[in-house]
Amino acid sequence: MKVTKKDAIQTVISLALGIIVFLLVYSQLNIDEMRELLKNAHWGYIVLPIGLSLLSSLVRALRWNQLIEPIAHKPALKNTFCAVMYGYFINHLLPRAGELARCGVLKNYEKIPFTELLGTVITERAFDLLTTFLIVFITVVLEFEVFNDILSGITVWQSICSLLTNPLLWIALVALVIILFLLRKKIMQLKFMGKVKELGMGVWNGLKSFTQVKNKPLFIFYSLSIFFMYYLMLYFSFWVFDFTAGLDMEAGLTTYVFGALGMVVPVQGGIGTYEFMTIQALKIYGIGATAAGTFAVLSHLVEIIVNCVGGFGCSMILPFINKQKAED
Repeated sequence: MKVTKKDAIQTVISLALGIIVFLLVYSQLNIDEMRELLKNAHWGYIVLPIGLSLLSSLVRALRWNQLIEPIAHKPALKNTFCAVMYGYFINHLLPRAGELARCGVLKNYEKIPFTELLGTVITERAFDLLTTFLIVFITVVLEFEVFNDILSGITVWQSICSLLTNPLLWIALVALVIILFLLRKKIMQLKFMGKVKELGMGVWNGLKSFTQVKNKPLFIFYSLSIFFMYYLMLYFSFWVFDFTAGLDMEAGLTTYVFGALGMVVPVQGGIGTYEFMTIQALKIYGIGATAAGTFAVLSHLVEIIVNCVGGFGCSMILPFINKQKAED
């Protein structure tokens, strides 16, 4: 995979920001206490999130194969799984490059056109986005009191609510809509709008391609299962430490959503931002900052190790498991 100068600069900046955030977060914690908590951890339970991580990748590979089959290709599951794992690995090296990398793997070993594979990935991401919105909605409903307490304690939020009830705001919005409508032709000619339209069409075409999937209920089941396993990875990680072992599944859901929001921030691998958001979530449930920081760094480290070791290992074994095909 070719790395451009622009990619290298983006990676360095993203990684640097993540390290800065990480150091800022953990400079306020008691490192000696963290070592003691890790020393007394129940390490046997760590097998559960590791196993679920690999299983979720297998299910993602199965779901991807469902999208690839309608374009007259049926890749071997071993290659699809390795491509998914390799994509995760590359994502930790280059921001958002993993999707292109896994398409490249299947292109090389299954001889499937790259552009067709990229279309299936867009479909995947569209469904991932919808599933994420669903999870956030369910979490807010189940833990409404928690989120209400958080928002009510934020003065900025109160100011936003006051602004939204101001009639002048709505008058201004109506005027803006009218102006945009009158200038719509000129606006659509802007280069920026061309990119927005292209992105929107890509997501829309990806969603439409779902209609070609043979077993749609199974596809939806796979989609929900992937994120359910992500959630269980975090929840079972609670069992590693005594201070989180007593937290219920609703607390796990809130913590998962907070951590997922931290991963969305354009920082390399969510370093620093994941830890910060996870710590904030656990503090809601009475977990001390240092203990919460210990849990956050361990749960994130397990994910990174599984993705990097698994992805690198898959890249090494791909030539061997495809040796017979290459000889033919």
